[in-house]
Amino acid sequence: MIVKPRSIAVIVVAILNIVVSGAALSSDATGSVDLLADASRSVSIVENKTASAWQKSLVFEESGKHAVAFRAVFQVENPTCLTSLVLKKPLNIENLTLNGKAIPTPIKGMTYQIIPGIPVSLLEKGSNELQATWTQEIKSQKDEKTSMVSIVPGQLDAADVGIRLFELTPSALTFQTGPVLGYASKNFFTVTCRVNIPAEAVLEVNGRKYVSKPALLHSFNVDGLEPDTLYHYSLKARLSSKGDTVRSVGPYPVRTLPTGGQFSFAVLGDSRTDPKAWAKVAASVVTAKPAFTVFVGDMVANGRIDSQWDEQYFGPAKDYFATIPCFAVIGNHEGNCPLFTRIFPTPGGKNWSQEIGSVLLIGIDGAMDWTSKSDLARWLEDTLAKSKAKFIFLASHYPAWTLGRHGKLKNGRPQEKSVRLAQDVIMPLLKKYNATAMFAGHDHVYERSEPEEGVTMIITGGAGAPLRDKVANAEEQNPYSKVFAKKYHYCLLTVNGDVCTMKALTPDGIMIDKCSWTARKGK
Repeated sequence: MIVKPRSIAVIVVAILNIVVSGAALSSDATGSVDLLADASRSVSIVENKTASAWQKSLVFEESGKHAVAFRAVFQVENPTCLTSLVLKKPLNIENLTLNGKAIPTPIKGMTYQIIPGIPVSLLEKGSNELQATWTQEIKSQKDEKTSMVSIVPGQLDAADVGIRLFELTPSALTFQTGPVLGYASKNFFTVTCRVNIPAEAVLEVNGRKYVSKPALLHSFNVDGLEPDTLYHYSLKARLSSKGDTVRSVGPYPVRTLPTGGQFSFAVLGDSRTDPKAWAKVAASVVTAKPAFTVFVGDMVANGRIDSQWDEQYFGPAKDYFATIPCFAVIGNHEGNCPLFTRIFPTPGGKNWSQEIGSVLLIGIDGAMDWTSKSDLARWLEDTLAKSKAKFIFLASHYPAWTLGRHGKLKNGRPQEKSVRLAQDVIMPLLKKYNATAMFAGHDHVYERSEPEEGVTMIITGGAGAPLRDKVANAEEQNPYSKVFAKKYHYCLLTVNGDVCTMKALTPDGIMIDKCSWTARKGK
C-alpha cells in the first residue's frame, strides 16, 4: 500500500478504512451501487450524547478517548425500486441509524463489518441521512530528539471514514455461508446456510423439496430417510416463488448414519486463526470419508465477529461442511456467540447426547457450571447411567489433563476452573460409568493421557490454530501423559464390533499415535 505524504494525522485516520472481506461489493462484480458515493459527509464531537456542530474535519488537541459522530446526507430517487441494502464499515463503528431509525443487524450480539439484509423501507424518496458513532482514541507521542509532544491522530476527516452503503440488485444474490451439515441420525440430517439478501431457500433431496421463508439464515431438518443410505441434495436461493433470480449450489452427497456394524468418525478441534492450515486438515478429513465428525471448539479467533466465520472456518473447508455431518462443541474463542447454536444444529443446544450405532456421544460446554451438585452434573450422570452403548465418548473444549499452558498449576491445582472441574467432576463421572474416553482441545497439540481413573484423555487441538510447546514443569502438571505431538492433525476412530481403534493422523496421512479400546463391560 502506497500512502501519499499528506500528514501523520490523515495516515493514522486511514485505519478507519478497514478492508472488509466477503462477497465482492463493486458495481462491476455484483451490479451494486454505493449510495454514499456522492454523499455530503461530516463529523462531529459528541457531547452529552448529542453531536455538536457538523464539520468536514475535526482537530484534536488533547489525548484520550473522544466520542465521535459521522453523518452522510445522500439522495435516493426511487427507493421502492431497490431490492436490498448492505452496509460496509469498520468494526469499531456502531450505533448506525438511517433517517433516525436504527439499522438492524442480522443477529443481536454479533459484530459486523458487513451488515446485510438492511430493509429498503428505511430509505426515503429524496434526501436521506445516515449517522454513526464510535470512540476515537487519541494518543500523545513524544519526539525523542526534540522532546516535543504531539497528538496522534491530530485530525479526523469525514472523507476518510470508511462507511459505504450499497444498493444490491437481484444479480448480487449469493450464498454467503454453507451449506453446513449439522448433526444427523439414522433417518435424518440437518443443513444450514446463509445468503446475502433475504431470500427463500429451496432444499431438494432426491426429488423431495423443502422451502423456507425469506431470510438471511436458513435451517432444514430432512427426516423420514433410510439408515446408512447415500442421498444427494442441492440448495437454491430465490427472491420470489416465481423463480426470479435463482442461485444454486450442489448437488452434494450425504449419507445417513449407521445403526451398527463397522463405521468411522473423526474428532478434531482448534482450527482458528490459520485458514490455510485448517483447509489442509479439513481436506484430509474429507479424504478419510468418516460417517460424521465431532469438532471440539475454537473454530474462529473471535466468534462474535461475524466475518471470521466465513474467512477462518466455513470458507476454507467447503467440501468438509457440505458433505460430512458435524456435531459441534463450543470453545472459549466462540465467545458464547449467538450465531453458534443457529448455524450448528445439535441434538440439544450446547450440551447434548446421541447414540450412533454402538457409540454414545456426549458434547458439553465445559465452561458452564459443572460443579458436583449442579443441574448439568446431574444431567451428565443420568445420561451415562442410562446408556447401554459399547463405547462412550465425551467431547468438551476443556481438557482434564494437559502438558500445555492451559493446565498450569497454582498450589498444585489447575488455575483454570474448567480444567479443575474436568478433573474433579467430569472424569470421575466417566470413570464411575466405565466410559471410554474424553476428547478436548484448548491446547494446540495432540496428547493422549492415561490417568488412574481409567478413562483415556485425548487432546486434539491441531486443526489449524498456532501449535504450542509443553510447559516447563510438564511432568508435575500431567503425570499421565503417554504421547505428545506438536503437529496439525485429526483423530480418526473406527468402530468394529467390540473394538474401537483410534489413529491420530497429520494432514499428510502420517500416523502420530494409535490406540484401541474394548467394549464396556457387560455391553
